[in-house]
Amino acid sequence: MEAVIETFELTKIYEGAFGTQDVIGVKDLTLTVNSGEIFAYLGPNGSGKTTTIKLLFGLIFPTKGRIKILGSEDIGAAAIRKAIGYLPEGAYYPEFLRGDEVLRFYGQLYGMGRRELEYRISQVLETVGITQARQRLVRGYSKGMRQRLGLAQHLLSNPQILILDEPTTGLDPIARK
Repeated sequence: MEAVIETFELTKIYEGAFGTQDVIGVKDLTLTVNSGEIFAYLGPNGSGKTTTIKLLFGLIFPTKGRIKILGSEDIGAAAIRKAIGYLPEGAYYPEFLRGDEVLRFYGQLYGMGRRELEYRISQVLETVGITQARQRLVRGYSKGMRQRLGLAQHLLSNPQILILDEPTTGLDPIARK
């Protein structure tokens, strides 16, 4: 199997300000996630899950260690960023847009052509179960529907890697299934 995410002794230490103690965000994390795998990164609050995600995206930099995504250590490269879909814990969208407008906006950012985009919008809305709400303003979406819209957004470009941070937040038991 081909590794899509690899970390090698990944460490992030937040230096204490004004003489306060340093905080270890992640310490010596070595892991491999292979293509086709579903990988769950579990732990209590404050255990470094979100810090690890920020490190993977290059939003913060490691104190020590290395990261490889799709075989590349250049995790900031456009091709690498395009290959990753990420759903944060709380997805927020402009309330004056309709669901399909939100997806169209992001599809254009992904560089998708019009025909492909319209096809994918229909596909992902059906996949997440909110086709009937595509013309509704986001302000009329429940929290669970907003979460589904976020998932649709991140499936839109058909990413090679999909990272979900607390993906079931706001979803009812049926939607979670």
